[in-house]
Amino acid sequence: MAEMKDMEFGIPGEKQYFSIGDTIVRAGDPAEGWYILLRGKVGVFKKDFTVAEISDRGTVFGEMGCILNIPRTATLTALEPTSVLYVQMSVDDVIRDHPEFAKRILISLAERIARTTDAWWASEQLTAHQQ
Repeated sequence: MAEMKDMEFGIPGEKQYFSIGDTIVRAGDPAEGWYILLRGKVGVFKKDFTVAEISDRGTVFGEMGCILNIPRTATLTALEPTSVLYVQMSVDDVIRDHPEFAKRILISLAERIARTTDAWWASEQLTAHQQ
């Protein structure tokens, strides 16, 4: 499913294509690279729970395992025909060679933390009101 090296958003990588229902990565797999969404929609799943859906061009995903040097924390599945840029680059390389993109990843992670915290807090408040 892969093509030769390509450049998207100023980042070198390999374009990959997935059909509806294709698994991009599985939870527990080694994290040897990360992705930039070019087209399509990706579902993020932990067991049978949908954690997120990614559909905005340029969204970085699959980076957490690479940053933390841990196996994949979720399964990623194409929800529609999807193309991505697969990037194998260390965090140090991204920071040194692509500082604007490193900033973009940092902001994206911070936004995800904020959304997760807000969702958790709303859930806690709902639970407290039901008691």
